[in-house]
Amino acid sequence: MQRFARAALPLALLIAIATIATFLVEDSAAELDNQVFTSRSDRLRMIVPRGWRATDHATYPGLLLWMMRTSPPGQIVLSSESFTRELYCSWPATCRDATDTPTMKYACALRVKLQAQRLRVGPTQAGPKENEAAGMSSVWFEYDDGKRFLRQAIAVTNDRAISLVLSAPTIEARSAHVRPFDQALRTLRLLSAAEAAPAGTDAAITIVDDSGDAVVPVTTPDASTRDGGAILDGAAPTTAVTFESAPAPKIEPVGTCPK
Repeated sequence: MQRFARAALPLALLIAIATIATFLVEDSAAELDNQVFTSRSDRLRMIVPRGWRATDHATYPGLLLWMMRTSPPGQIVLSSESFTRELYCSWPATCRDATDTPTMKYACALRVKLQAQRLRVGPTQAGPKENEAAGMSSVWFEYDDGKRFLRQAIAVTNDRAISLVLSAPTIEARSAHVRPFDQALRTLRLLSAAEAAPAGTDAAITIVDDSGDAVVPVTTPDASTRDGGAILDGAAPTTAVTFESAPAPKIEPVGTCPK
């Protein structure tokens, strides 16, 4: 329940982060280049709206990107976390049992949590067609407590629960930022395995041995040393390989939950 509570409290999160004057630098495994944000670990890419200041320095677990505008004041936060059985089972049973997509079930769970805190929550709306074309259909809804006015879009993929939240001090400021928020949301997309691979590796090339339970990672030709291989005296140059045990079977997030 703690993980869901964290995901369902973007209002408290945004208010807390807004009081931080200096961003703490951590290894976010992300890049911000010419207003294009890329997180290889979360396999996400998004374009920062024009005129918004952005930082990819993480200040909170799961927070990937923080964007700000001063006139009128507003913030947009991109976050992501693993879509696990633990997260799925933290959703109310009424949401899990609905005949719907994981994204809609997640929206249901968030709405229940927000309404329990007596926030005003608007209806759930379908996200842009660009997200659906990119293989990650989204939905969004608005809510407020009379002091902060927010719009939140979410999308759930096979392994990630993604959230984009706009926060403003007035309903007028939120309305003024709807267009850049929607622009950012439309550019949000998943990276392919090759795009998400660290520099110097080729994620598309994998060799499985005869037993079927080991793989050989292959690096790209520009790597000066491959897997720490060494050339023996009198031997022709060769590429060393490292055998690894097969990864543990992935537990599907959607499934039976404990009572």
